[in-house]
Amino acid sequence: LAEILVEDPHDLVQKAVGGLLREAGKKDPAALLAFLDRHAARMPRTMLRYAIEHLGEDRRARYRAATAP
Repeated sequence: LAEILVEDPHDLVQKAVGGLLREAGKKDPAALLAFLDRHAARMPRTMLRYAIEHLGEDRRARYRAATAP
């Protein structure tokens, strides 16, 4: 589902998908990191910000740097 909506322009969808990824990452951190490695560069900032909320600062900085402004 997240792959389908990764480029959705609507703010509420971005927040929902980011939250879904964040919560899924609590259960399977490796899957979250793999998803972010594939998609972080094209994810909207809002979605990414929600998804990386519980990662360490070094990983958050790396994924934030990978996104287009």
